[in-house]
Amino acid sequence: MITMENVSKSFGSLQVLNNINLFVEKGEVVCIIGPSGSGKSTLLRCLNHLERITGGKVYIEGELIDERVDGRDQLKVSQKKVSQICAELGMVFQKFNLFPHMTVLQNIIEAPMIVKKVPKNTAVETAMQLLKKVGLEDKKDEYPSRLSGGQQQRVAIARALAMQPRIMLFDEPTSALDPELVGEVLEVMKELANEGMTMLVVTHEMGFAKEVAHRVIFMDKGEILEQGAPRDIFTSPVHERTKSFLQKVL
Repeated sequence: MITMENVSKSFGSLQVLNNINLFVEKGEVVCIIGPSGSGKSTLLRCLNHLERITGGKVYIEGELIDERVDGRDQLKVSQKKVSQICAELGMVFQKFNLFPHMTVLQNIIEAPMIVKKVPKNTAVETAMQLLKKVGLEDKKDEYPSRLSGGQQQRVAIARALAMQPRIMLFDEPTSALDPELVGEVLEVMKELANEGMTMLVVTHEMGFAKEVAHRVIFMDKGEILEQGAPRDIFTSPVHERTKSFLQKVL
């Protein structure tokens, strides 16, 4: 579903990603852990063209969506085609990013209607099903400012799912939440994983990674230093940097 080959990303002289090789299979849940500033969020943003890579190749479901050599664009695919492919990726940010002037329902139906030209009655029907899924049917007419952080993040997940993505990207979805609200968001994510959704999750929630991930990746300083099954990463990490990180967070 996802392939990154020798991907690098720089912001000026700052190297953020260095020679990333990543493969995610259909239905796989992969959690990316590591210290702040290790390039985890940038990696996700390179997958859906929120950031353009500096070097390497990015494929989504076998389709090449980004290719650069020494900073020079090699991509032969049209921007329209890239946008269509990237629409298959749902993304949930740590800061929710809901439209404050729209109700919960309006937030969810906006993109399907505008991007996918879904009729309003169909979009509303789907939105209500998704709100039921995340336990917020009764909040459809509320504005984001009247919701808790956990509720806002569950709306953000419903909004991403409304585009019927084949892959979900989560960028530290619980890091902006009060501790008592984290569980309600993780429960929705666990349900998605159980349904077979392909998920790439940047997270500080080690318990979630242990329980739900098929594979855990440890990143530091823009590189993937180690990856494996959760039981291997958390009980017998090989790399010294992984060991020291886990000693501090577990």
